[in-house]
Amino acid sequence: MLDYSENIAVIGAGKISYSLIHALNKSNYNITIIVSRHLDSAKKLAHKFKIKNYSDQLNDIPSNCSLFLLAVPDNQIKSVAENLSNLKLDFNNSLFVHLSGAHDISLLSVLKNKKAKVASFHIMQTFPTKKIVNIKNSFVTVEAKNKEVKNFLFQFAKSLELNPFELISENKALYHAAGVFASNFLVGNLFNSEKLFKESKIDSLNFFEMMQPIIYSTLRNIKKEGTVKALSGPVERGDLETIKDHLFSIKHGNKNNFNKIFYMNYICQSLTLLDIVKNKYGQLNKKHLEVKKFLLQELKKYSLELKE
Repeated sequence: MLDYSENIAVIGAGKISYSLIHALNKSNYNITIIVSRHLDSAKKLAHKFKIKNYSDQLNDIPSNCSLFLLAVPDNQIKSVAENLSNLKLDFNNSLFVHLSGAHDISLLSVLKNKKAKVASFHIMQTFPTKKIVNIKNSFVTVEAKNKEVKNFLFQFAKSLELNPFELISENKALYHAAGVFASNFLVGNLFNSEKLFKESKIDSLNFFEMMQPIIYSTLRNIKKEGTVKALSGPVERGDLETIKDHLFSIKHGNKNNFNKIFYMNYICQSLTLLDIVKNKYGQLNKKHLEVKKFLLQELKKYSLELKE
Protein backbone atom coordinates (compact mmCIF):
# COMPACT_ATOMS: atom_id res chain seq x y z
CA MET A 1 0.00 0.00 0.00
CA LEU A 2 1.21 3.48 -0.87
CA ASP A 3 2.32 5.69 2.02
CA TYR A 4 2.06 9.43 1.45
CA SER A 5 2.67 10.43 5.06
CA GLU A 6 6.46 10.63 5.25
CA ASN A 7 6.44 14.42 4.83
CA ILE A 8 3.26 16.39 5.48
CA ALA A 9 2.41 19.96 4.57
CA VAL A 10 -0.45 21.54 6.52
CA ILE A 11 -2.05 24.44 4.69
CA GLY A 12 -4.11 26.61 7.00
CA ALA A 13 -3.57 27.64 10.61
CA GLY A 14 -7.13 27.94 11.85
CA LYS A 15 -9.04 26.17 14.61
CA ILE A 16 -8.99 22.64 13.26
CA SER A 17 -5.25 22.74 12.54
CA TYR A 18 -4.41 22.93 16.25
CA SER A 19 -6.32 19.77 17.09
CA LEU A 20 -5.25 17.93 13.95
CA ILE A 21 -1.54 18.69 14.39
CA HIS A 22 -1.78 17.69 18.04
CA ALA A 23 -3.09 14.28 16.91
CA LEU A 24 -0.48 14.00 14.16
CA ASN A 25 2.30 14.72 16.64
CA LYS A 26 1.00 12.12 19.07
CA SER A 27 1.15 9.56 16.26
CA ASN A 28 4.72 10.64 15.36
CA TYR A 29 3.98 12.03 11.91
CA ASN A 30 6.48 14.43 10.41
CA ILE A 31 4.97 17.81 9.64
CA THR A 32 7.43 19.46 7.29
CA ILE A 33 5.81 22.89 7.00
CA ILE A 34 2.79 24.96 7.94
CA VAL A 35 1.53 27.50 5.43
CA SER A 36 -1.05 30.19 6.14
CA ARG A 37 -2.14 33.37 4.41
CA HIS A 38 -1.11 35.16 7.60
CA LEU A 39 2.51 34.65 8.61
CA ASP A 40 1.79 35.35 12.29
CA SER A 41 -0.82 32.57 12.35
CA ALA A 42 1.58 30.09 10.77
CA LYS A 43 4.30 31.13 13.20
CA LYS A 44 2.11 30.72 16.31
CA LEU A 45 0.94 27.29 15.23
CA ALA A 46 4.45 26.15 14.29
CA HIS A 47 5.96 27.37 17.55
CA LYS A 48 3.26 25.69 19.62
CA PHE A 49 4.16 22.31 18.16
CA LYS A 50 7.88 22.95 17.63
CA ILE A 51 7.61 22.75 13.86
CA LYS A 52 10.63 24.35 12.25
CA ASN A 53 9.26 25.55 8.93
CA TYR A 54 6.36 27.91 8.40
CA SER A 55 5.44 30.43 5.74
CA ASP A 56 2.75 32.53 4.13
CA GLN A 57 3.86 31.39 0.67
CA LEU A 58 2.90 28.10 -0.98
CA ASN A 59 6.15 28.34 -2.97
CA ASP A 60 8.04 27.56 0.23
CA ILE A 61 6.61 24.05 0.48
CA PRO A 62 9.56 21.62 0.20
CA SER A 63 9.62 19.40 -2.87
CA ASN A 64 9.76 16.25 -0.72
CA CYS A 65 6.25 16.76 0.68
CA SER A 66 3.84 14.08 -0.47
CA LEU A 67 0.74 14.64 1.72
CA PHE A 68 -0.96 18.03 1.60
CA LEU A 69 -3.69 18.67 4.16
CA LEU A 70 -5.86 21.63 3.14
CA ALA A 71 -7.20 22.89 6.47
CA VAL A 72 -8.65 26.07 4.98
CA PRO A 73 -12.20 27.47 4.95
CA ASP A 74 -14.50 25.81 2.42
CA ASN A 75 -14.67 28.89 0.22
CA GLN A 76 -10.86 28.89 -0.15
CA ILE A 77 -10.30 25.23 -1.06
CA LYS A 78 -10.70 25.66 -4.80
CA SER A 79 -8.44 28.72 -5.05
CA VAL A 80 -5.75 27.11 -2.86
CA ALA A 81 -5.90 24.02 -5.08
CA GLU A 82 -5.45 26.18 -8.17
CA ASN A 83 -2.44 27.90 -6.64
CA LEU A 84 -0.94 24.55 -5.62
CA SER A 85 -1.37 23.26 -9.17
CA ASN A 86 0.99 25.98 -10.41
CA LEU A 87 3.86 24.85 -8.17
CA LYS A 88 6.74 22.63 -9.26
CA LEU A 89 5.72 19.53 -7.34
CA ASP A 90 5.84 15.80 -7.97
CA PHE A 91 2.09 15.57 -8.57
CA ASN A 92 2.20 11.91 -9.60
CA ASN A 93 3.34 10.92 -6.11
CA SER A 94 1.36 13.47 -4.11
CA LEU A 95 -1.94 13.27 -2.26
CA PHE A 96 -4.00 16.39 -1.68
CA VAL A 97 -6.72 16.14 0.97
CA HIS A 98 -9.27 18.77 1.96
CA LEU A 99 -11.06 18.64 5.30
CA SER A 100 -14.49 19.94 4.33
CA GLY A 101 -17.55 17.99 5.36
CA ALA A 102 -19.98 19.74 3.01
CA HIS A 103 -17.99 19.70 -0.24
CA ASP A 104 -16.70 16.82 -2.31
CA ILE A 105 -13.38 16.22 -4.01
CA SER A 106 -14.43 17.99 -7.20
CA LEU A 107 -12.96 21.14 -5.61
CA LEU A 108 -9.55 19.53 -6.17
CA SER A 109 -10.12 18.71 -9.86
CA VAL A 110 -7.34 21.04 -10.99
CA LEU A 111 -4.86 18.91 -9.01
CA LYS A 112 -6.35 15.67 -10.29
CA ASN A 113 -5.79 16.99 -13.81
CA LYS A 114 -2.11 17.25 -12.88
CA LYS A 115 -2.18 13.48 -12.15
CA ALA A 116 -2.17 14.01 -8.39
CA LYS A 117 -4.29 11.88 -6.06
CA VAL A 118 -7.11 13.75 -4.31
CA ALA A 119 -9.43 12.98 -1.40
CA SER A 120 -11.43 14.50 1.42
CA PHE A 121 -11.14 13.64 5.10
CA HIS A 122 -13.77 15.17 7.38
CA ILE A 123 -13.72 14.66 11.14
CA MET A 124 -17.19 14.75 12.70
CA GLN A 125 -16.24 16.94 15.61
CA THR A 126 -16.65 20.58 16.61
CA PHE A 127 -13.71 22.98 16.79
CA PRO A 128 -15.09 26.23 18.24
CA THR A 129 -11.69 27.72 19.17
CA LYS A 130 -7.98 27.03 18.76
CA LYS A 131 -7.96 25.13 22.04
CA ILE A 132 -7.03 21.53 21.35
CA VAL A 133 -9.95 19.14 21.00
CA ASN A 134 -9.22 15.48 21.63
CA ILE A 135 -10.38 13.86 18.38
CA LYS A 136 -9.76 10.31 19.61
CA ASN A 137 -12.69 7.99 18.78
CA SER A 138 -14.34 10.61 16.57
CA PHE A 139 -15.70 9.42 13.23
CA VAL A 140 -14.14 10.58 9.99
CA THR A 141 -15.56 10.33 6.50
CA VAL A 142 -13.18 9.34 3.72
CA GLU A 143 -13.99 10.26 0.14
CA ALA A 144 -11.62 9.01 -2.54
CA LYS A 145 -12.02 7.48 -5.99
CA ASN A 146 -8.66 5.71 -5.93
CA LYS A 147 -8.72 2.42 -3.99
CA GLU A 148 -5.12 2.68 -2.78
CA VAL A 149 -5.70 6.23 -1.55
CA LYS A 150 -8.84 5.08 0.23
CA ASN A 151 -6.94 2.26 1.94
CA PHE A 152 -4.16 4.64 2.94
CA LEU A 153 -6.57 7.15 4.46
CA PHE A 154 -8.36 4.41 6.39
CA GLN A 155 -5.05 3.35 7.92
CA PHE A 156 -4.07 6.99 8.45
CA ALA A 157 -7.35 7.58 10.32
CA LYS A 158 -6.86 4.52 12.50
CA SER A 159 -3.34 5.65 13.39
CA LEU A 160 -4.93 8.87 14.70
CA GLU A 161 -7.40 6.71 16.68
CA LEU A 162 -10.29 7.83 14.51
CA ASN A 163 -13.15 5.70 13.17
CA PRO A 164 -13.12 5.97 9.36
CA PHE A 165 -16.02 5.27 7.03
CA GLU A 166 -16.61 5.82 3.34
CA LEU A 167 -19.07 8.32 1.92
CA ILE A 168 -19.90 8.94 -1.73
CA SER A 169 -19.71 12.47 -3.07
CA GLU A 170 -23.43 12.85 -3.70
CA ASN A 171 -24.27 12.37 -0.01
CA LYS A 172 -21.72 14.71 1.56
CA ALA A 173 -23.99 17.73 1.93
CA LEU A 174 -26.68 15.62 3.65
CA TYR A 175 -24.10 14.11 5.98
CA HIS A 176 -22.72 17.53 6.86
CA ALA A 177 -26.19 18.98 7.41
CA ALA A 178 -26.80 16.14 9.87
CA GLY A 179 -23.76 17.33 11.80
CA VAL A 180 -25.09 20.90 11.76
CA PHE A 181 -28.37 19.73 13.30
CA ALA A 182 -26.52 17.70 15.93
CA SER A 183 -24.03 20.39 16.91
CA ASN A 184 -24.65 23.91 15.60
CA PHE A 185 -28.42 23.84 15.99
CA LEU A 186 -27.99 22.34 19.46
CA VAL A 187 -25.93 25.43 20.33
CA GLY A 188 -28.68 27.59 18.84
CA ASN A 189 -31.36 25.86 20.90
CA LEU A 190 -29.37 26.27 24.09
CA PHE A 191 -28.75 29.92 23.21
CA ASN A 192 -32.52 30.40 22.95
CA SER A 193 -32.99 28.45 26.17
CA GLU A 194 -30.53 30.75 27.90
CA LYS A 195 -32.40 33.84 26.65
CA LEU A 196 -35.65 32.56 28.12
CA PHE A 197 -33.85 31.62 31.32
CA LYS A 198 -32.52 35.16 31.68
CA GLU A 199 -35.96 36.64 30.98
CA SER A 200 -37.29 34.44 33.80
CA LYS A 201 -35.16 36.54 36.21
CA ILE A 202 -33.68 33.52 37.99
CA ASP A 203 -30.69 35.46 39.24
CA SER A 204 -29.66 32.99 41.93
CA LEU A 205 -28.79 30.17 39.52
CA ASN A 206 -26.32 29.64 36.70
CA PHE A 207 -28.00 28.69 33.42
CA PHE A 208 -25.82 25.73 32.53
CA GLU A 209 -25.66 24.37 36.07
CA MET A 210 -29.44 24.32 36.14
CA MET A 211 -29.92 22.83 32.67
CA GLN A 212 -26.98 20.41 32.71
CA PRO A 213 -28.89 17.50 34.33
CA ILE A 214 -31.73 17.62 31.79
CA ILE A 215 -29.34 18.08 28.84
CA TYR A 216 -27.18 15.11 29.80
CA SER A 217 -30.19 13.00 30.76
CA THR A 218 -31.71 13.65 27.33
CA LEU A 219 -28.48 12.63 25.60
CA ARG A 220 -28.25 9.47 27.69
CA ASN A 221 -31.85 8.60 26.85
CA ILE A 222 -31.19 9.14 23.14
CA LYS A 223 -28.11 6.93 23.30
CA LYS A 224 -29.98 4.20 25.19
CA GLU A 225 -33.44 4.31 23.61
CA GLY A 226 -33.07 6.29 20.37
CA THR A 227 -34.43 9.73 19.48
CA VAL A 228 -38.07 8.67 19.12
CA LYS A 229 -38.40 7.02 22.54
CA ALA A 230 -36.43 9.81 24.22
CA LEU A 231 -39.12 12.42 23.51
CA SER A 232 -41.23 13.81 26.34
CA GLY A 233 -42.87 17.17 27.09
CA PRO A 234 -45.99 19.11 26.09
CA VAL A 235 -45.96 18.27 22.37
CA GLU A 236 -45.60 14.56 23.14
CA ARG A 237 -48.56 14.82 25.56
CA GLY A 238 -50.67 16.90 23.17
CA ASP A 239 -50.81 19.65 25.77
CA LEU A 240 -52.10 22.56 23.68
CA GLU A 241 -52.68 24.91 26.62
CA THR A 242 -49.04 24.71 27.74
CA ILE A 243 -47.86 25.30 24.18
CA LYS A 244 -50.12 28.37 23.93
CA ASP A 245 -48.76 29.61 27.26
CA HIS A 246 -45.20 29.21 25.98
CA LEU A 247 -45.91 31.15 22.81
CA PHE A 248 -47.80 33.87 24.67
CA SER A 249 -44.84 34.30 27.03
CA ILE A 250 -42.34 34.35 24.18
CA LYS A 251 -44.42 36.99 22.39
CA HIS A 252 -45.19 39.20 25.37
CA GLY A 253 -42.32 38.48 27.75
CA ASN A 254 -40.17 41.13 26.16
CA LYS A 255 -42.66 43.66 24.78
CA ASN A 256 -40.03 45.93 23.29
CA ASN A 257 -38.22 43.19 21.44
CA PHE A 258 -40.61 40.60 20.03
CA ASN A 259 -38.53 38.29 17.86
CA LYS A 260 -40.70 36.70 15.16
CA ILE A 261 -37.94 34.30 14.12
CA PHE A 262 -37.61 33.09 17.71
CA TYR A 263 -41.39 32.66 17.89
CA MET A 264 -41.49 30.72 14.62
CA ASN A 265 -38.53 28.64 15.73
CA TYR A 266 -40.61 27.31 18.61
CA ILE A 267 -43.47 26.56 16.19
CA CYS A 268 -41.31 24.81 13.60
CA GLN A 269 -39.50 22.69 16.15
CA SER A 270 -42.81 21.74 17.75
CA LEU A 271 -44.03 20.58 14.34
CA THR A 272 -40.88 18.48 14.06
CA LEU A 273 -41.65 16.96 17.45
CA LEU A 274 -45.10 16.00 16.14
CA ASP A 275 -43.33 13.98 13.44
CA ILE A 276 -41.48 12.18 16.24
CA VAL A 277 -44.77 11.60 18.06
CA LYS A 278 -46.21 10.03 14.90
CA ASN A 279 -43.18 7.75 14.70
CA LYS A 280 -43.52 6.89 18.37
CA TYR A 281 -47.22 6.00 18.38
CA GLY A 282 -47.90 5.24 14.72
CA GLN A 283 -50.37 8.13 14.39
CA LEU A 284 -51.38 11.44 15.92
CA ASN A 285 -54.32 11.35 18.32
CA LYS A 286 -57.02 14.02 18.59
CA LYS A 287 -54.99 16.19 20.99
CA HIS A 288 -51.92 16.03 18.75
CA LEU A 289 -53.98 17.02 15.72
CA GLU A 290 -55.34 20.04 17.61
CA VAL A 291 -51.78 21.06 18.43
CA LYS A 292 -50.76 20.65 14.79
CA LYS A 293 -53.69 22.71 13.52
CA PHE A 294 -52.91 25.55 15.94
CA LEU A 295 -49.20 25.54 15.14
CA LEU A 296 -49.78 25.60 11.39
CA GLN A 297 -52.19 28.54 11.79
CA GLU A 298 -49.59 30.47 13.78
CA LEU A 299 -46.86 29.59 11.31
CA LYS A 300 -48.93 30.81 8.37
CA LYS A 301 -49.82 34.04 10.19
CA TYR A 302 -46.24 34.98 11.04
CA SER A 303 -44.83 33.78 7.73
CA LEU A 304 -47.05 36.31 6.01
CA GLU A 305 -45.92 39.03 8.43
CA LEU A 306 -42.27 38.28 7.69
CA LYS A 307 -42.88 38.78 3.97
CA GLU A 308 -44.05 42.29 4.73
